[in-house]
Amino acid sequence: MTVKVTPDFLARSVAFRAGIVVLVVLAGVLFLTFKAQTGMPFAKTTEVQALVSDVHSLRANDAVRQNSKRIGRVKAVEYKDDAALVTLELDGDVDVYKDATAAVWDLSALATKFVEFDPGTSKAGGLAGEPIPVTQTEDSADLHQLLNVLDPKTRAAATRTLREVGGGAAGHGTDLKAFLAEAPDLLGDVGAVSKALADPDADLAELLQGANLLATRFHGRESEIAQLVRQSDQTLTAISTDSGTPLRETVRRLPGTLDDVDQAMDSLQAPLSRTREAMVALEPGAKALGKSEKDLRGFLVDAVPVAHQVPGVSELALPAVDDLTRTLSDARPLVPEVRQAVGDLLTPLRVLSRYSTDMAQLFLRGASFVSQGPNPGVRYARLGVTPGVNTVTGGLLRSGNLPQNQYPRPGVAQYDRAQGLPPGLPEGVTR
Repeated sequence: MTVKVTPDFLARSVAFRAGIVVLVVLAGVLFLTFKAQTGMPFAKTTEVQALVSDVHSLRANDAVRQNSKRIGRVKAVEYKDDAALVTLELDGDVDVYKDATAAVWDLSALATKFVEFDPGTSKAGGLAGEPIPVTQTEDSADLHQLLNVLDPKTRAAATRTLREVGGGAAGHGTDLKAFLAEAPDLLGDVGAVSKALADPDADLAELLQGANLLATRFHGRESEIAQLVRQSDQTLTAISTDSGTPLRETVRRLPGTLDDVDQAMDSLQAPLSRTREAMVALEPGAKALGKSEKDLRGFLVDAVPVAHQVPGVSELALPAVDDLTRTLSDARPLVPEVRQAVGDLLTPLRVLSRYSTDMAQLFLRGASFVSQGPNPGVRYARLGVTPGVNTVTGGLLRSGNLPQNQYPRPGVAQYDRAQGLPPGLPEGVTR
C-alpha cells in the first residue's frame, strides 16, 4: 500500500508539527509559571522542619524571611503530637545548626503570616535532619490576643471608637486625601505638641479629664453646635471677602492702633491710681447713706403729700415771681451805682470791722441804758456822773486816776474804768 504524498498533505503535516511544538512550549510556560510560585524552578533548596505550638493561619507558600529578607517559603504545614510540623524550603544550600530558631510573625493586620528564621551558629553543631524543637520556636501572636489584654470596658470603648470613626470617615475620601497631602507640614506641629505633652510640667491626666468633661457638656447640644459651625462659616466667608483684602489692611494698621491704645492705657493709669483714694473717701458717706436708708425712705414717703402740694404753691407764687422779675429788670440800671457805693464803703467797713466787738457792746449797753421803767411802755435812762479832780479844780490839779484815752485800741474801750475821786490814788486803767 502506497501513500501518495500530495502538496496538501505536506502542508497539513507541517501545521501539525508546528501545533505540537506550540503546545509543548505552552506546557513548559505553564509549568514554569506554577513552579515559580514555589521558588526558582530547578534551583537547589534546603528543607528544614520546625515544631510550632500554634501557627494560626500560616499556610504553604507563605514567605520565610531572615532579618525581614525573603530566603524561602513554607512548603507544608502538618500537625504532629499537639504541635504543627512546619516544613521550610530555603533557597540555596543553607547550613542549619542546632540553635536555629523560627518564629511565626504577622505580615499584615489581615492575618497574613510569615516565618522569621535564624539558622543558628556553627558552634552549636549541625541539626542532623531533626526538627527544630518547640522550645526554639515562637508561636503566632494575633491581634485578638493583643485585645484580650484589655479589660472588657476598654475593648467595648475601642470598638465604639472604631465604629464611629469608620462611620464618620465614610464619604470623606476627598477630605482624607487633602489631609494626607497636608500631613507632612502637620507632623512638625504634632511633634511640638507631643514634646509639650511629654514635658514633666504638663499634667496630661488633668487635661484628659478636662477634655472628657468638656465632651460631656456637648452631649445633647449637637444641633446648637451645628448652628454655631454654620454661623462661623458665614463669618469666615465674610472675612475672606475680596480675597481677604480688608482683613489684610486691618492687620497692617493694627500695630499703630495698638500703640495708640497703649498710650491711652498709660494716660489712664494716673486717674485710675486715684480711684482707690476716691473710693476710700466715699466709703464713710456710703456707709452713712446705708445706715440712713430707713430715714431716707421715711422722708421720701412723708414727702409725697408735700410734693402733691408743690404745683399749687408754685401756681400761687407765679404772680409774685413775675412781679419780682419786673422789679429786678427795673432795678438793673441801679446796679452800677450800687457797685460804686459798695466799693466806696469797703474802706471804712474794713476799718470798723476791727471794732465790731466794741460796737456790739455799745448797742447792748444802750439797750441796758433804757431797759428800766415804772410802767409798761415807760422807760428811764440812767446816767451817772463822776467828776474828776481836774473838773472840780478847773484844771489846777490833774486827775491822775481818771483815764483819758480818746482813741482806744479795738476791744480795749470796755475795760477803761475810773478808780475814784480822791486824789493820790494810783493812776492806771484796768484792763
